[in-house]
Amino acid sequence: MSFSRRKFLRASGLMTTAALLSVEQLMAAIEKNHTAIKSWDSGSAKESIINDLRSKGYSLIPAPQQLKLTGKDIVVDKSWSVSLTPAGKGTKALNSLNEGSASLHSLSFAKTGGNRIVLEVKAGTIKEKLEPNLLKQAYHLQISPREIRISADDETGLFYGVQSLLQLLRPEGNGSFKLPEGSITDWPALDLRFIHWDTKHHQDRVETLKRYMDWAAIFKVNMIAFEIEDKYEYPRHPIIGAPGAFTKKEMHELTAYAHARYIQLVPNVQAPAHMAFVLKHKEFAHLKADGSNYQACMCDEEAINLILDMYQDMIDATPGVNYFLVSTDEVYYAGICAKCQKEYNEENRSQTLIDYMNRMHKWLAERGRRMICWVEYPLLPKHIPQLAPGIIDGCMTSTRPKEWVEKQNKAGVKQLAYTSMQGAEFLFPGYFGTGERAGRLEGASKDVAGSKAIGAELIGTFAAAWDDSGLHNEAFWLGWAAVTQYAWTTTKPSIEQTVADFMDIYYGHNSPDMVEAYRLLEKGGRFYTRMWDQPVSKERGPGYGNSYGKGIGTKRTDEMLDMPPIPSGVDLKFEPAFAKKYEQKIAEAKSLAEDMDKLAAILQQNISKVRRNKYNLEVFLSIAYLERYSVKIMPRLARVEAMLESAVRAKDKPANAVNQLIGAHKAVGALAAELESFWPEFTAIWEKGRFKKGRSVNGKHFVHVLDDVKDHFADRRVGLEYMTAPFERMEMKKWREELWKTIAAYAKANNVPIAEAEEARLED
Repeated sequence: MSFSRRKFLRASGLMTTAALLSVEQLMAAIEKNHTAIKSWDSGSAKESIINDLRSKGYSLIPAPQQLKLTGKDIVVDKSWSVSLTPAGKGTKALNSLNEGSASLHSLSFAKTGGNRIVLEVKAGTIKEKLEPNLLKQAYHLQISPREIRISADDETGLFYGVQSLLQLLRPEGNGSFKLPEGSITDWPALDLRFIHWDTKHHQDRVETLKRYMDWAAIFKVNMIAFEIEDKYEYPRHPIIGAPGAFTKKEMHELTAYAHARYIQLVPNVQAPAHMAFVLKHKEFAHLKADGSNYQACMCDEEAINLILDMYQDMIDATPGVNYFLVSTDEVYYAGICAKCQKEYNEENRSQTLIDYMNRMHKWLAERGRRMICWVEYPLLPKHIPQLAPGIIDGCMTSTRPKEWVEKQNKAGVKQLAYTSMQGAEFLFPGYFGTGERAGRLEGASKDVAGSKAIGAELIGTFAAAWDDSGLHNEAFWLGWAAVTQYAWTTTKPSIEQTVADFMDIYYGHNSPDMVEAYRLLEKGGRFYTRMWDQPVSKERGPGYGNSYGKGIGTKRTDEMLDMPPIPSGVDLKFEPAFAKKYEQKIAEAKSLAEDMDKLAAILQQNISKVRRNKYNLEVFLSIAYLERYSVKIMPRLARVEAMLESAVRAKDKPANAVNQLIGAHKAVGALAAELESFWPEFTAIWEKGRFKKGRSVNGKHFVHVLDDVKDHFADRRVGLEYMTAPFERMEMKKWREELWKTIAAYAKANNVPIAEAEEARLED
């Protein structure tokens, strides 16, 4: 389905002729307005905002370790040919060069003759003293007028050299491209560069995942933590798989596609906590920890065997992968069951978790997989020495106590520097933050640098992108690219340059003002997140418990707004409340209206101009609409309340009063209809890359059961309408029905005809 952008802009009132700023101006604006965004600081002097490549108009993520430029440019076009030396070595790199140049640049190279690009696997290419895993990924790129030579000790490095070349090609028109003359010698500082694909609340299409892998490879990502949950048809327990879940054949296809790009598709099966996707089935209900559907009993062999069955199924689904992420995330209720035959306390919880992790490590090692897990709560520091050497802690942060890190190092536990690209944000990540709060990009840079500073023996980074709040995966690419940069380059450029480089690479050099678009998307998303009241939930009970203890009810809340009060009786009794209660939010919404117009204009312009990733912008434009709707709803409801006040003041002129009441009735109807009219198109855009939520396939129906501990925004509805649920809770239709009763009663008492209004109501 083609996104009707003009129709969208007309319907949403977002057409604008506002002048657009240049990227340079926007970068300056970010520096001025977001002072929390600072250059990465490793303890040495801060890097300049602009490195030599950027100053010449070229972008490369990750930034290279060593760079020597002559200051000149060379020209590349279709007359150049490509050769591979020795033959058969570096086929993946060759394929990537041909496919990438065609898809990213519409450039095809000649078969023979002319100037040439040489791909060369040659031992001794890299002279730096590097660990073997890092040497394999190193490359040398020499750019000269008649020859471009990419050399590496290993085919992996050759592949990464190709990715750098693809990023650096700068279109000049007429099918020609410029490159900076000079050389790059490059290698990663850390071996593993994870990004996290969470399918907890949605299921991507196979082709979507392949596109993600293409871009992950471009940014030199080599690990994907694939949180699969019920989106796989577990052969040993097919009941677990959601309708239409990935098949074993599809997982093999995805795994092979990843391997062709030097990426490992690492399974992540949430267990023993976060297991509502399993424990909701009656077949497994008896395995719950103390009756909670959040966690399986860790002392029940049947539960353990069930988890091992899922692990084995995912091992079988991902041949050739060397790692497995067992998660152990938020295992609040370790050792809680009577089956554990021990008191539920801090000591026993920690020991139960240790026993589980060591058991899983041994089991996975026997199957050739290295175990990654969350070495965290409820683990006690004194139990860390019991951990099996070789376990990888996937959640090391700069806030870990020194004692914790020292004990991990002594125990032989390796670490991934963990950072999350989102938290409670509902529509868009908080990349840049505000003057009072640091953004996700700054936080990520501090997590990597800070983890090193406290002595963690890092082997990589982990860029989490949780699906809990329902953010679209298209929103995470800036964060994934930035964290990969922090893992690769020891002399990191500033966050500002990273952001600008990303825009050039991901959208192409003809993508004006995308930095500003991201800033405005974040701004609108922050407003949407905090605009709601949080009343006690009518949809969920208190729940089983939380991290503070078993059976302690968690207060559940729903997002909604109060509607303006309705005048009552034939005397129109009325006490206005909406404008006073939401005065601050209404003022903020009014101030954001122009920004949301600008956002839509930037996205509209770029959808028609960018060379690549137009779907990403379509998703962003749909989000922009929802943000704009959120911004406009509060001032419009304030105006509705003002109309009701006018009606009350006009009681001595009943016909005028009725007209004002009818006007308020129509205004709320129009507000409700606006969202309703756009929503089908919104869902169509999102479902281009993912399947419909909660679908039924071949007679198998999705079973939706909320877990009794966590309260995720994206889990409040079966379908995508969780995003509009707060508006639904406002009950605009019911409000209009109640207002109509007042209109009818007042009009009848004052002998005012309302035929016109009745007709309008029927049309609604």
